[in-house]
Amino acid sequence: MLVLGSLTGCGSGDGKASADAGGTPAAAAEPTNGPGDYRAPNDLCPKVGFGPLAAAVAPTAGPTKGQETGSDPAEGSGAACLQGFKSAGAKADGRSTVYCTAWKDVATAIAQYKYVLSSASKQAQGPVVQVPGLGGGAFRYESVEEAAVFRSDLRLVVRDSNLECDVQVQSLTPLTDQQVTAAWPAMAKTVRALLPKLRS
Repeated sequence: MLVLGSLTGCGSGDGKASADAGGTPAAAAEPTNGPGDYRAPNDLCPKVGFGPLAAAVAPTAGPTKGQETGSDPAEGSGAACLQGFKSAGAKADGRSTVYCTAWKDVATAIAQYKYVLSSASKQAQGPVVQVPGLGGGAFRYESVEEAAVFRSDLRLVVRDSNLECDVQVQSLTPLTDQQVTAAWPAMAKTVRALLPKLRS
């Protein structure tokens, strides 16, 4: 059974934390220098409101867990925040995680966003959908990248200026069509409320 209540270890080069409970806590990420509207969000959990996702998907389970991320702070650094939820039964069987990375400049953020967008179709079950009116660019898709672990894996990627935020909703039990339909606007609402809190 996957341990859902842990965010430890440092991500690869993508500025994301891993959810491997056996990892070593990452060193503190330094603020990213360079032009753009955002600095590294080193303490993300107090700024993320999981209320819309809890209402759309399932009740929360336990406290949030946060971690600073970024293996190369000269290029980009940020933070992750995980909130467990229980969609069936009394134990946590899913999670929502928000990752935000402030890249060193807007050009780097755009390049990273384009790379993630181009890779999404290889991981997507179904279409990759553009989300208008959210940051400088946004798209969503259902991922099968970790299909052996999660039966449902929804992802929303948003870029605004030099910041990229990735919201994930992952469940060990399949989400219903109603939950998936409700999750997409809740994920967008979560990011829309978060962005102003992260601006420099």
